[in-house]
Amino acid sequence: MARVDYDRMAPDYLEGRALPSAGMEPWRDQIARWLPGPEHPAGRSPVLDLGAGTGQFAAAIAGWFGVDVIAVEPSEGMRAQAVRANAHPRVHWVAAVGERLPLRNGTCAMAWVSTVVHHLDDLDAAAAELGRVLRPGAAVLVRQAFPGRMDDVTLYSRYFPEACLIATRELPAVEEVRAAFAGAGFRVEDLRAVAQVSAPSLAAYRDKVRRRADTGLRLLSDDQFAAGLAALERDADAETAPVPVVDRLDLLVLRNLS
Repeated sequence: MARVDYDRMAPDYLEGRALPSAGMEPWRDQIARWLPGPEHPAGRSPVLDLGAGTGQFAAAIAGWFGVDVIAVEPSEGMRAQAVRANAHPRVHWVAAVGERLPLRNGTCAMAWVSTVVHHLDDLDAAAAELGRVLRPGAAVLVRQAFPGRMDDVTLYSRYFPEACLIATRELPAVEEVRAAFAGAGFRVEDLRAVAQVSAPSLAAYRDKVRRRADTGLRLLSDDQFAAGLAALERDADAETAPVPVVDRLDLLVLRNLS
């Protein structure tokens, strides 16, 4: 996917992409299904958060499950925002990319890959690296809006159809991700849509969207973004009682068979 400057975008990303607690809880439940417990031989191994951004999930995973998290993020600006806003003593930040992970073989108990696969330059290489650094049998959890499966993503389905077209054209499809990981020794264990509260109201959602923190929004023309935002502002102004904005993103789970 076309690149944006995440160092410059980091402050907007922190505010524009953060989920409320009601939006995080469904993901906690999903992660709990795949993360080895303390009684498991891998239970004391760290979790890898690949493309950890501003650290909301890294800090949450560390806090929810009492585990160490290796947060890999190439953008200095994103790491700086994470340390400022989402610091946690069990999160360890690493400046690296998914295709070259500075970790020993068999280090991690699980990998969390949230809205990241479209930023990887070489998905096959990243899948191979994840296979190398994960323990045998460990899971990779890919949280993503996949092409052809975005009907319940408010941003794309209601307000910014041009961004949906960009995403459909440039984001890897489920089958592409499956094939890349199959080549690295993974099999698909699960694929499901997970409902999350993205904002507690349309007004709060509008305030987030104004920051233009989604990559797809950054790739729109200014006129296209203004048109979608105007429609959202009209709906937000007409809202008489707060209604949560609920989106459904996919969770693709892949098991390391090595």
